[in-house]
Amino acid sequence: MVEKESALRSAGTDSQGSNQIDGVNLLRESNNVKSPLAKKSKAELDRQYLVNTFTRFKLQHYAQNKLLERETIRVNSNFAKCHRATFGSITSLMRNPESSRAYYNGVVTCANAFLCPVCSPRIMGVRGGEIGKAVKQWLARDSRNTCYMLTFTFSHSISDSLSGLLSAFKNALVRFWATGSIKRLLVASGRVGRITATEIQYSRKNGWHPHQHVLLFCRVADFDQAKLVGFWLGALESSGLSGLSDIAFDLVEARSCETYLTKISSEMALGNLKQGRGSGHFSPMQLLAEAADGADWAADRFCELFRATRGIHSLCWSRGLKAYFGIGDVSDLAITEGAAQPELRKFMDIVAEGFRKLSTAEKALLRNYAAMNDYDRASALLSKLAIEFFKDARVVS
Repeated sequence: MVEKESALRSAGTDSQGSNQIDGVNLLRESNNVKSPLAKKSKAELDRQYLVNTFTRFKLQHYAQNKLLERETIRVNSNFAKCHRATFGSITSLMRNPESSRAYYNGVVTCANAFLCPVCSPRIMGVRGGEIGKAVKQWLARDSRNTCYMLTFTFSHSISDSLSGLLSAFKNALVRFWATGSIKRLLVASGRVGRITATEIQYSRKNGWHPHQHVLLFCRVADFDQAKLVGFWLGALESSGLSGLSDIAFDLVEARSCETYLTKISSEMALGNLKQGRGSGHFSPMQLLAEAADGADWAADRFCELFRATRGIHSLCWSRGLKAYFGIGDVSDLAITEGAAQPELRKFMDIVAEGFRKLSTAEKALLRNYAAMNDYDRASALLSKLAIEFFKDARVVS
């Protein structure tokens, strides 16, 4: 039970590129920014990773079977085949020597950053590094440069459908950003762009809770928050929604990207399993964990969430912002297939036919052995299972 709670409450990605943000902690007004997660030792993070790997594969397996059972996905969909089907005759087990993390290449991946327990951490680890790089560059260019974190939300109830809320929310956001006064305000602030993270939680009392966190790259500005709140409430009303003036909109100066990265990593990676805002609040991965433990209501909500979020990106950069900071525009799929991670080194190759015979626990165990660079245990497991594998051009059976 202790290990399960550790996995469920942990927040974080697979830590790709995490070293890039260690020095970006330049809070102008720390009292306006929520405290980041406490720093953990490498030993604690490594143990957390090992426990989480088993949880990720277990929850992915459950989600695939449940969505197929409910006919929410097709048997030939990428989500159904993720880390089950393979490309070609070889599956490669890859390792990042710096972060001590491991991944499978040569397997079908769904690249669903919202709802896949296995793909999401890999994607968000890379995305976190990109955000850290952009913020570091922006702050270094001019002492007047800063970042603001804007939060958008609205009132909701248990009777609201998620698809209906998301449609209305999208419309309200379009109206807000298209407002002439907002456009002029942004131009005056010297903004160069923004990064948007979409998050969704569920409350058994108040239903679905979609919201967005926006990291705005601009210069230090004297924003009139009361006016911004008014514009947002007006956009909500025009879209058939409503909100409370002291809750629906928030703005804080966050020159550090750490606050923002904490939010996106804890909400969109396996950290979706983190403790909700209070009893009865569930993030997507918490819903999945509850469903896997036998809660039918959670299974219903997870399936609804899967249907409603098709085509929605968990993290979006405004047009041209990545190019502005010299960051390549790689897709989530390129990340999960390994093309966007040149730092990975091959640990071993496994015959694809044998990989497909591995159980969920065995896939997780092998990945953990690779993360620890323990070739002896990995090879012993495959030999015991009579699965062929390769290392240094040798075939072992």
